[in-house]
Amino acid sequence: MAADSADAQLAELGSALLSRADELADTMLGLMRRDVDFHRTVALVTDDQLRSTVRSHLDFILGAFGQPGRAYDTSAAAATGRNRAAAGVPLPAVMDSYRKCARFLWDELRAEAARSATVSDGGLVHAASAMWMVLDEFTTAMVSGYQEEIARQVVGRQRERSAMVQALIDGRLPDNLDIWNTADALRISLRGPYVVVCAELSSIGRSVLPDIESRLAAKGIASAWRLQPDIEVGILQLGPRMLDLVLKELDAYRAPRIGISPPISDLGETAVALRYARIAMTGSRPDRASVTVFDRDVMAVTAVADPDVMARLSATVLGPLDDLADHERDVLLDTLEAWLDNGGSAERAAGALYVHPNTVRQRLRKLEHRTGRVLTDPRAAAELCIALETARRAPKPAAPRPEG
Repeated sequence: MAADSADAQLAELGSALLSRADELADTMLGLMRRDVDFHRTVALVTDDQLRSTVRSHLDFILGAFGQPGRAYDTSAAAATGRNRAAAGVPLPAVMDSYRKCARFLWDELRAEAARSATVSDGGLVHAASAMWMVLDEFTTAMVSGYQEEIARQVVGRQRERSAMVQALIDGRLPDNLDIWNTADALRISLRGPYVVVCAELSSIGRSVLPDIESRLAAKGIASAWRLQPDIEVGILQLGPRMLDLVLKELDAYRAPRIGISPPISDLGETAVALRYARIAMTGSRPDRASVTVFDRDVMAVTAVADPDVMARLSATVLGPLDDLADHERDVLLDTLEAWLDNGGSAERAAGALYVHPNTVRQRLRKLEHRTGRVLTDPRAAAELCIALETARRAPKPAAPRPEG
């Protein structure tokens, strides 16, 4: 069959169906309301909107039959995808509507060909090819439009949620209604307890906890996060015994230091909780554990709560060691730390240090002699412990810059 004859038959079929476009649109609307589960039970899209969409699609699809080689204008399909996404219609429901309407249109195309005295079997095959090609273009455009709108919504929601987290950590939501609206937008319950997580960044503005929200959600923990220039802040709603799950997830990251606040019962207390989380973060020691829980590590929190005061106290307690060589001073402090870590046992401390227990005892006696504080005195031991914790967290002096 000649190409011009096939195109003429295609144009004939398109024109015949286009003359019945209103009737076809009404039938398709009925099909969607009857056979598409979503449209049968949910009325997010009105009959007028559905019929208008079907009618415009018929105009484009059937009109294309009379114009071989025409570049398809799929803007209507893309707009349909965006509109359905904006209305909250699931993509599978939209795809189901397209499939059922396409099947109906194919049946009508075959019936029209059967009624025609001039359309051959070859002409019908040509029409089928043209119809499915146009439908494929339209479906692709619709899905792209749908995905564009969903992406836009996600970005918008993330910005809104991030702004609300910022308002909470700034303490700028004094009204209960604002708190309720914020909890709803953040998808966390109004009922606590909550904790605030504060993670130090390795470089300005770059997340150290990527995907943390989805990872916590998989464990049943709702959270909302805000990235700031120097820290990453999260508000977590915790149920019973969930804190250990949080710690396990956070341990999987390589954040320099992470702090977790004490529990709070009211989102209005977020700003205060962040201050405690920052203190806990500052008290973290990456050489031991990058995550510090405010309520679980009293010594770490105490050592950094007031840096100037604690530095002065540490210098007072450990100052008598300053006239020792650096390596000798470090040996004494390492031994004290091992002894404290091992419950005051010289034997277990020796095992950790790979030395003889008597070596541990000799070093501790030298420490006691120099500082004037005996470890068998609980108060003296506490002073040495706090001084040590403070010294371990003191900023390292900057390396001297080479001259020249």
